[in-house]
Amino acid sequence: MKPNRVLLTAASAIFSAQVMAGQAVFYVTEDGSAVRDLAVSVDGQKKLVSTSGFVVFDIDSGKHTVELSKYGEWMGEFDFSTAASEQNAEVQVEMIAGEAMPEINVYTPGSEEVAVLGQLSGYLQSEETGGPVSGARVSIAGTEQGVMTDEEGFFSFELPRGEYSLVINHPNYGERDVKDVRVMGSVNTGVNLTMSMSGDGMIEEVVAVGTYIPSTATAQERDSSAVLDAIGSEQMARFGDSSAASALNRVAGVSVVGGQYAVVRGMGGRYIASRLNGSPMPSTDPMKRDVPLDLFPASVLGGIDIQKSFTPDMPGDATGGAILMNTKGLPDETMSKASVTLGMNDRTTFSDIGSYQGGDTDYLGYDDGTREMPGFADSLTNGGRDSVNYCGNPNNCLVPGSEEAIDFGTSFENIYDAQTAEAKPERGFSVSTGHLYDSGAGYYGAFQYKDKWTARHDAKLNSSSESGTYERSQRKVDVTGYFVAGIEGNSYDVTSKTILLRKTDDTVKTERVYNDSLDQDVSNVTLQWVERQYLGQQFSGGVYFDGIGTDEVKWRVGVAQTKRDEPDRRSYEFINGNILAGGLERRFSELTEDSFDLGVDYTTEMTLGDTTFLELKAGLDYSNKDRTVDMGRFGIATLDFANADQTGSLEDILDRDAFENGTYGFTTRTTDTDNYKATSETSAGYLSGKIDLGDWSLLAGARYEDFTQELKYPDAGGIKNSLDDDAVLPAVSASYRLNEEWQFRASVTSTVSRPGITERSASVQYDPETDDPLIGNPDLEISDITNFDLRAEYYFSDEESITLAYFNKTVDSPIERTVANGDGNAADGYTFRNEDSADINGIELDFRKNIIDSDSWTGFLSGNISYIDSEVTLEAASAQLEKRSSRELQGQSDYLANIQLGFDHLPSGQSVTFLANYFSDRIYATSRGDIDNEIEDGRVTVDMVYRWDYSDTLVFKGKANNITDAKVSYSQGDNEIESYYTGRNYTATAEYIF
Repeated sequence: MKPNRVLLTAASAIFSAQVMAGQAVFYVTEDGSAVRDLAVSVDGQKKLVSTSGFVVFDIDSGKHTVELSKYGEWMGEFDFSTAASEQNAEVQVEMIAGEAMPEINVYTPGSEEVAVLGQLSGYLQSEETGGPVSGARVSIAGTEQGVMTDEEGFFSFELPRGEYSLVINHPNYGERDVKDVRVMGSVNTGVNLTMSMSGDGMIEEVVAVGTYIPSTATAQERDSSAVLDAIGSEQMARFGDSSAASALNRVAGVSVVGGQYAVVRGMGGRYIASRLNGSPMPSTDPMKRDVPLDLFPASVLGGIDIQKSFTPDMPGDATGGAILMNTKGLPDETMSKASVTLGMNDRTTFSDIGSYQGGDTDYLGYDDGTREMPGFADSLTNGGRDSVNYCGNPNNCLVPGSEEAIDFGTSFENIYDAQTAEAKPERGFSVSTGHLYDSGAGYYGAFQYKDKWTARHDAKLNSSSESGTYERSQRKVDVTGYFVAGIEGNSYDVTSKTILLRKTDDTVKTERVYNDSLDQDVSNVTLQWVERQYLGQQFSGGVYFDGIGTDEVKWRVGVAQTKRDEPDRRSYEFINGNILAGGLERRFSELTEDSFDLGVDYTTEMTLGDTTFLELKAGLDYSNKDRTVDMGRFGIATLDFANADQTGSLEDILDRDAFENGTYGFTTRTTDTDNYKATSETSAGYLSGKIDLGDWSLLAGARYEDFTQELKYPDAGGIKNSLDDDAVLPAVSASYRLNEEWQFRASVTSTVSRPGITERSASVQYDPETDDPLIGNPDLEISDITNFDLRAEYYFSDEESITLAYFNKTVDSPIERTVANGDGNAADGYTFRNEDSADINGIELDFRKNIIDSDSWTGFLSGNISYIDSEVTLEAASAQLEKRSSRELQGQSDYLANIQLGFDHLPSGQSVTFLANYFSDRIYATSRGDIDNEIEDGRVTVDMVYRWDYSDTLVFKGKANNITDAKVSYSQGDNEIESYYTGRNYTATAEYIF
């Protein structure tokens, strides 16, 4: 921004009034930031440098001796002279490798023919949201000159050297004054300010002169050593993302399958490393290695980084990418807020959907014991592990109709019938509070609750053998608790984070189809309650000191437990109106995974010469996971076929009389490998170096990982299988900065993909969506991957950019889900095999541009499009079963696209954002023989998000999801085998800040 003549005249007048003859202004920085705790002595008079990096002395004419010290330790000295008492001095001191490098400018105020200019630029951040404050007017006190902060909260002036006061006005944040902002000639003064809606009219400035900590996603991506996509908390709020899953849907090259599981650059969970605050995530799903990202609500997330290229400080299995989630930290000041949310679905809310009799605490997402395994059945069968037989000899087995057989049968709640209930509106609330003390200590706590009903409407099935309809409804209850406490000192910080995340899904599914080949009418009912929980405690910290260079040691320790509790899953089947006794199953399963991890990272930065910068990093990681899966499966045996009632309601068929007269009896169906214990342990160390040669930056390093995995089956005679591996994974990358706008990156790395526990388990698990059996393969091997990345980046400004990326990944022996080699029911299941090879190529285009920038309106357009091509070469067994030699990766779309269009009306504090997401067809499941694979058809979804900052303390938000009510469909060849609608969702939130 160039100053006009009026501004220069006014600023010069202000400066002349302020200036005192014989003044020396010192500005001390290191690596562009203010130096803390440093003392400056001028002619024996000592003062501490302020937090802004400035210190001012009154001086006379003559020679002046300057000494610098820190904690009493000498840091350097130099001299300067002034010829007259009216002369001033500006002294810029840069500390380089502990040595003071001064730049001295002596001048006589008012004598310059042309005013010497410096730059004053800044960033306004909201205390309440943590994001930028856009649309604020920043003016120079005593003048009529001012500018508006842009969408990212930035502003900038060019001013004559001197001391100024700023006045900041915003329709929601009110008026703020910033006193004594100093501008030095030919120097950039950066003023980072935090504004609160409940402020007192004054604001304390924090100055980082000559440099900015990346405060926007664009800046963070620009400064990263890797190919990185960043999502800030402000962006998640702007786009109305409720969880990490919905936020990732908007990232180039990323899609989310089933609303939970990320596919990055065509690669699913086994190729993705997910970390929460640096700690590896344990699993809540026994069927998948993927981390269910819907478990992490946006309300506790401070940001998400998707690092798409491997670096040595990342896990070795981060092939597709590393999803790095960080929860919120300490607040900048005291703040509390509360919000309430109401929502509805235009198809579901107030309509009749599937339900059944549950417990009294279902609304909390906790089962009250209604669904627990009955105590009698538990003790009689050892949790379902011991088989139960019926005969006429009570010494050998149960006698039909005996007291014990009756007690066994009637111990299970006789609840089977799917009923209807009116779907209630979505409702939820959240509260949070935080405080920051003068000592640097602080805390922040948050709690959130949400209760939402969903359903599939007009659901149809039309496969080659079956056709009909089904209904599927869910009640979803989410509970989140979060607490962080810590302290930040000048040379250290310590933080404790406690996290509780719960998601409960109560599902009812009824299916009515006609089987053409068997000429049968088939009805299926499933009643399912699943509680997923993550409970974690993390400690982390850092120590900052001057050692080899500018050094830091960061450490973390974390313990966590994840659980997936599925009590009393009931499924049964009627054929031509008759109960299929063998088709009834009551399943009780619980997965518990305990994890422990620790890590330490050491970084040193130093300057070599005038333009060379060196960074060295080294670190150690250790993680251990212990998983226990307990499962008990029960079914019904028909003991008296002649008198068995097989029609009508299942609750009528299996009433007490059915057990008293010996017609039916409960039995166990648990196999010897249904219950297992597993341990995974990874030890790692890495070393990397990055050298900055001005326009060029080069990074090289390697990571060593030692991995062990062991599975044991206590009920199968001590059967166990183990996998051991160690690997050295090198990484080399380079970036070239052509100028301020253009930057180019390239990297070549090696990574691995290890099979998950379920994939190697001898236990037959069941897909939670389809209930198809999943058969593990203990002989799976580890896949080796070579990755190549290339990206060009062009930056219009600090928040505007366009990037174009190309990537290639070559996978040796990829692990793929494929059809099982079996007969009967086993032929309907899936297993896992190491295929021959896979090759993935892709192109990603990502952009963001401001399209309106006026005093009243701002607007932006952003988006991305990705093309991904993959080919999996099948090994002989898979090729024979699937009747093809190659295919695409499962879950991978050829095309992905996102678009976001946003507008802000600054005077009224209102904003609206339109969002569209598209993915093309992707393989949902492979098929046997000449039958085409099952495909999830591509679709477009459109959302809209609205926000109104009504006052300093009240904010209204609204969101409309799936505005076009896009049909969800699956096909096989030219045949649509399944389709349904989910309806449009509307939510409104009121937020009160106090």
